[in-house]
Amino acid sequence: MFSGKRSFVPLSAALLAGLALSACTSNGPGMAFGTGGGITGSSSGGPPNDGTGPTNITSGGNPVSGHFICTQSATAYGDVTTAVGANGLVGGPLTTLLNTLGGSTATTLLNSVINPNNVIDGNLATYASMSLTVGLLGGLLDSVDLSVLLPSGVTVPSGEFAVYGISFPNGTVDISLLNTVAVTTYLNNVAQETNSLSQSDLSLLGAIGGSTVPPIWIGIEATKPYDRATLSLTPGVLSADVGDAMHIYEFCPGGELVGTSSSSGSSSSSSSSSSSGG
Repeated sequence: MFSGKRSFVPLSAALLAGLALSACTSNGPGMAFGTGGGITGSSSGGPPNDGTGPTNITSGGNPVSGHFICTQSATAYGDVTTAVGANGLVGGPLTTLLNTLGGSTATTLLNSVINPNNVIDGNLATYASMSLTVGLLGGLLDSVDLSVLLPSGVTVPSGEFAVYGISFPNGTVDISLLNTVAVTTYLNNVAQETNSLSQSDLSLLGAIGGSTVPPIWIGIEATKPYDRATLSLTPGVLSADVGDAMHIYEFCPGGELVGTSSSSGSSSSSSSSSSSGG
């Protein structure tokens, strides 16, 4: 005869499995949209989540108006994970590249992002820290990336978002170092959409160069489904050594845009990006 404790364990496991499955509902082959995944935490240290935060979001490569409000964390899509990478690569392709550069490069790259899972904890008060290390970039490596990866077979559908809340703690200094910050969505490791922000875009948002440097929302209103969203930092000075270059608060696949833009900037790449927000 099984004891009560032994019979309870598999039952609880089954209940947990059921809850995990209920976090997504099917909306087509290979696609799923999430429910739940609430956002918590004070916005006092992170991006404002009341419709007042500086925002830069594109849809189909075109800027959209309004201030972003994050309504859903990545956990709505199940067992999401994070990965530190470079050049938009993760997994095997990244390993192949790093193997050509020597063993210490992989360690240095991995150490470039501290507490990466803070971007998928649903808490705006926590963040991952991205640093720039002398000697890491240049040659074959152009950027330091942080990616959010959805479980196998799960995608965020078109019409949803791929938005990160970020800030530059050394904002006044970073204006001389920064080249590009970009959010890119992928499906099966093929790039789908990109929103790239130049120094001028970030200046218009107030994120760099001023006496105060507020957190901002940047990203994409998706017109194509995706299973990975990558935030990349490409410095303009490859010899830069910045121990606290960027804070990444949260990745939001669910949200809404409210109000209208108060300013607009110029496009910075073929993917186009314009600034909107306070």
